[in-house]
Amino acid sequence: MSSAWSLKLIKQAKREGIRVTCEATPHHFTFDERELMGYDTNFKMSPPLRTQSDVQAIREALKSGLIDAIVTDHAPHNTDDKFVEFDHAPFGILGLQTLVPLTLRLVNEGVISLEDMVRLCSFNPAKILNLKDKGEIKEGFLADVAIIDPQISYVYDEALNKSKSRNSPLFGKQLTGAAVCTIKSGRVVYEFPNVVA
Repeated sequence: MSSAWSLKLIKQAKREGIRVTCEATPHHFTFDERELMGYDTNFKMSPPLRTQSDVQAIREALKSGLIDAIVTDHAPHNTDDKFVEFDHAPFGILGLQTLVPLTLRLVNEGVISLEDMVRLCSFNPAKILNLKDKGEIKEGFLADVAIIDPQISYVYDEALNKSKSRNSPLFGKQLTGAAVCTIKSGRVVYEFPNVVA
């Protein structure tokens, strides 16, 4: 979801009992169309960034529970493909490593609770996709876990970026909160640099 108009349609569909789910991305509840004034191709995405009122509507829909999930919309691109005139650049933005800090901003601002974040990023997506052994920490479920440090502060740069792509407008920005350890099927597959366990 990226606009208030689309949220009205989702609300109406849910009210009518239509089985429908919807999602939002961190960049659509963080940035608005004013970012495009600089023609930075790292802000070129689909759907595009919308108005401030659309961003506010998405935040309100997350708070009310209308939006079912927060997703990354991770769309990596070759650096050369993005380093062209705005009109010729492909749509897409990195999102895997910035979902946590941008979503934690909503928690810190009181838009959603930490429990809401877990529900929107883990439990609900597993339920929507009918993944019966994921989305919760529960006996018999796969041990796929991200350990979050909500207070770790760092400058997000290319050294921290695990993608081969570089299309993020957040490089050089101070971020707070990160997945400091990721466990997949009981195995540690990622550790945030310089974190002492």
